[in-house]
Amino acid sequence: MKKLLALFSVISLLTVINCTKQSDLKPDIVDKKIIVKEIFKAGMSWNSQFNSLKSTYPIDVDLDTIMPGPEGGNIHILGSITGSMELDDVNMNVLGGTLTLGLTETISDYAFFYDGKKFTMNGAPSITSNGTFFLIPGGAFGSESSMQLSGGIRVTGPNYDKTVNVQVTVNINADGRGGNVSGKIGGDPVNFTF
Repeated sequence: MKKLLALFSVISLLTVINCTKQSDLKPDIVDKKIIVKEIFKAGMSWNSQFNSLKSTYPIDVDLDTIMPGPEGGNIHILGSITGSMELDDVNMNVLGGTLTLGLTETISDYAFFYDGKKFTMNGAPSITSNGTFFLIPGGAFGSESSMQLSGGIRVTGPNYDKTVNVQVTVNINADGRGGNVSGKIGGDPVNFTF
């Protein structure tokens, strides 16, 4: 009888254990794809750090170049550009930066046509160009970018010979090809856009 009682106890215990295990094994409520996706996403989180990496590069460029005049002569440009640029390390796009320009422009028999007449420009003795350029994403110039031009020039042509002092500021367009000019040339106030 003891053996029979022990056997029923073991069978009852196995039934309770078996029932408990089956009740714990509910069908999958969470899709396995979601679990894998979330684990994968966590494992790849390092990649977003690399995608947003940016580096600042110092700029220190000496300039010594000659720009020929359209009808002869030239302007000799000597100086430097310093500052820094921030680049996206993944695609090398410009994210921003600041550049400072310091140049001396020596003008020698720079000839051009104006209103059908040929004129020649020379430095008296030279022009100084100083500027600060703020780069915005994409490499365009920000609205605070400007260049100051100062010094003397002599312009000669048919029935014309004049030496003038130049003191102007050019607020530069985003593309760097022109801007709004204000200041004085030969003592006369100027304000125009090119």
